Amino acid sequence: MIYTEHEEATGFLVVAQAALERHESENGLMLGIGLRLVRAPNAYGSRPYLATVESERGLLVAAMMTPPYKLHKLQIHVEDDSEPAAVELVIDGLLRGAWPVPGVLGREPEAEAFAAIWRRRTGAQWRTDMRQTAYTLRNVVHARYPAGEFRAAGQEDVELVRRWARAFHQDCFGDDLHERTMVTAEEKVKSNDLFLWVDGTPRSMAARGRPTPHGEAVSFVYTPPGERGKGYATAVVASVSQRILDGGKDFCTLFANAENVAANRLYQRIGYVAVGNVVDLGFKTPAERPLGEAVA
Repeated sequence: MIYTEHEEATGFLVVAQAALERHESENGLMLGIGLRLVRAPNAYGSRPYLATVESERGLLVAAMMTPPYKLHKLQIHVEDDSEPAAVELVIDGLLRGAWPVPGVLGREPEAEAFAAIWRRRTGAQWRTDMRQTAYTLRNVVHARYPAGEFRAAGQEDVELVRRWARAFHQDCFGDDLHERTMVTAEEKVKSNDLFLWVDGTPRSMAARGRPTPHGEAVSFVYTPPGERGKGYATAVVASVSQRILDGGKDFCTLFANAENVAANRLYQRIGYVAVGNVVDLGFKTPAERPLGEAVA
């Protein structure tokens, strides 16, 4: 087996892209970030961790991390789970490079297998921060929408969008590390990728992003508590999804907290179909052992 840390996303994708595209919806985050790094190598402000493990049969593992952002823990894709030694090689590389690893994100069995080995090697306990369902949509089911109109957010909406992005982050992650989320939402306004459903005043928002060769993600879905249950989120998500499909993509994808029953029902009504489960695990390092120091 050959472990490689890639200096640039181009080399990483030469090795990993074909395998990632075989499950493009579930791997949309890793693939979308990789493609963005090809276009803008400094997009995340620091050197990303980009690694692959190959055998004579091809790719075994792909791993990516874009520190220092909380939303971007180590992402892992395991192409062949019969080769646990390939995951060990990734962990060897992370420890050798003293990479801080706050957690791991991936399909549930793969992420948990990584976390178990990481715990054995470092002593770090792990917890489940969130279980998500990955969805794909190829045809929008249009319901009867509430009063109002769909439009792109403009500069006049930036302060509202920042407030909603802060609330979105709090709802999703339960912490106050929201500044990057707010900046990302503002960037999406500038690029005309964030949209509102407006009934007199804005009632709900959703965004598009992370384009991959055949799909694009819907994210930043947020409706203030007082406006929920009125169809605004359905209207804006369906409209963003239709715009993505009309733009030439084969499908839309999104990730939903598996415990949010209302959101999952909403997406399914629009036409989203579950294609897999992704788990977000966080690591808690023992205070007496610096992260990255292996235990015997």
